[in-house]
Amino acid sequence: MSERPETTAEKRRGRPRDPRVDASVTKNLLVLMAERGPGGFSVDELASRAGVGKAAIYRRYPSRAAMEEAGLAAVNEDMPDVSDLPVREALITLLGWLSGVHSGGMTPSWLMGMQKTPAIKEIYGKKVVAPRQRALEAVLQRGREEGFFREDLDLHAAMRALSWMAIMSGMHANIRSEHTDMEQMVDMLLTGMINPTRASDL
Repeated sequence: MSERPETTAEKRRGRPRDPRVDASVTKNLLVLMAERGPGGFSVDELASRAGVGKAAIYRRYPSRAAMEEAGLAAVNEDMPDVSDLPVREALITLLGWLSGVHSGGMTPSWLMGMQKTPAIKEIYGKKVVAPRQRALEAVLQRGREEGFFREDLDLHAAMRALSWMAIMSGMHANIRSEHTDMEQMVDMLLTGMINPTRASDL
């Protein structure tokens, strides 16, 4: 029996991508972005770090912008799901993760990169900041619905206070090699937010 010719769709589809290569490329993309900022490295360097050819990089990212966007989006891949945790534990877990992300040295590199490239700043806001804000806002909103917080609590002010505490503690931990007691810091802020009838929850 003669072999049938490949269709155009089959030719375009090509062979399946190796998930191990995907993982290596993503991991090393994040490392390079942390070390040098979004625009501080070449495709050759990424390929070398990941142990793949340049063609593997171009198959995954059709442009430099697409590569940077994918790298920024991947930062939140390990963000914990805290939807089933009590409000206090959810905040400690989520903010502890956020602090850890910022202790890895990424923030200074990215800030410098965003100053040079406004497009990176926009992508950072959409792919990195917005998902974190939604996760934190969901916890705070749930706390309000459950009567955990004071009725007059400004959720947006609370969100800013909690997130900036986590971000700054992470950045200072990286600079000064200090241990961050997230549980203690969250409880300090919750003292001014919690419904007095729920004070025993702290």
